[in-house]
Amino acid sequence: MLPNHDEIRAQFPFTEKFIYFDAAHYTPYPLRSVNKLNEFITKFTTDYLNLSLVNINQSREFRKTCGRLLNCGAEDIIITSNTTHGINIFANGIKLDPNDNNVAMLDSEFPAVVYPWLNQEKLGRANVMLIPSDKGYANEALIKRTLMDFNIRVFTISLVQFLGYRHSIRNIAEFCRKRNIFLVVDAIQATGICPVDVQEMGIDFLSTGNQKWLMSPAGLGFTYISKKYRELINPTYAGTTNVNYNFDRFLDYKLDFKTSGEAYENSTLNTLAMIGTDEVLKYFMELGVNNIFEHIIDIQDKVINLLDKTKYKIESDISQEHRSNIMIFSHVNSNRNKEIQKYLEEKKIYIAVREGYLRLSPHIYNNYNDAETLAEALNSFE
Repeated sequence: MLPNHDEIRAQFPFTEKFIYFDAAHYTPYPLRSVNKLNEFITKFTTDYLNLSLVNINQSREFRKTCGRLLNCGAEDIIITSNTTHGINIFANGIKLDPNDNNVAMLDSEFPAVVYPWLNQEKLGRANVMLIPSDKGYANEALIKRTLMDFNIRVFTISLVQFLGYRHSIRNIAEFCRKRNIFLVVDAIQATGICPVDVQEMGIDFLSTGNQKWLMSPAGLGFTYISKKYRELINPTYAGTTNVNYNFDRFLDYKLDFKTSGEAYENSTLNTLAMIGTDEVLKYFMELGVNNIFEHIIDIQDKVINLLDKTKYKIESDISQEHRSNIMIFSHVNSNRNKEIQKYLEEKKIYIAVREGYLRLSPHIYNNYNDAETLAEALNSFE
């Protein structure tokens, strides 16, 4: 358990009303973030604030915070509207030979990873290959062999799959770098609650969003793009905020893109979401991302230990290397999983069903009592 957990739990009043194990879908906001949002809304409602300057200053602070979290510079951060936006920035901006089988991903990826590339294929700018996988898992040797045998130029993968498998991104990134393969990482199911260090992992492009584990107003994401990739990915949005212009001479039109991640941004940014997300990221770094991850695993272990093994089986890979903040499991009769979800909801316990599996995704607000109540309810299901 995280230290001073009662204080953490007090940040989430909903815990007095129901038990929530679905952070991989979305999460309510902590009070400290709500207070920041209310402070801004009240001030903007009652006093004069120059929203343009507010956004400029808030975006600068937010980029710094994101950089601290991912271990990169603020200039390497693109503020986006969601994870898919970031992936589309790459897909739209990279030049590929449409005659090659040049883009690959697993065939059990979340759709946000797949659709940007299917759209590029529809536009005649790419050819997409799906690598056989199971619940987000594919043998690493198979992935590498496929990338080599088919001369793949771009490989897109989720660091943590929506069904919970956590990939050894460092190994994949090293392989891709040696063979000049672009690696695009979707990290929405990992950022902030799994240790992510883009330098140590060798990642050049990583996209994430805020409405799930980052418990913030939806409509914001951020993307890491290395200087190396900025020299290869063309900006495909253009507006007054991502070019260098003279604020006193708007009519002096010059399409001069900035050299930082800002070059890929899409005009006015989401003020409220930046305020909320910035506060949450700072909160998580105060708690320690490693500590948060260990807390989540601890809650999972409590559930695993209490589950009736004659009724349920764990479907996730729970080895140290591949275990994540998401765990899937199933009733021995998997056809009953949807029925079980409804049964739990009647008891005000919320988990997800994804691809037929029960999906458990605890967060910092969950405690042993939550785990015990969930396990008791599951074991009592007939």
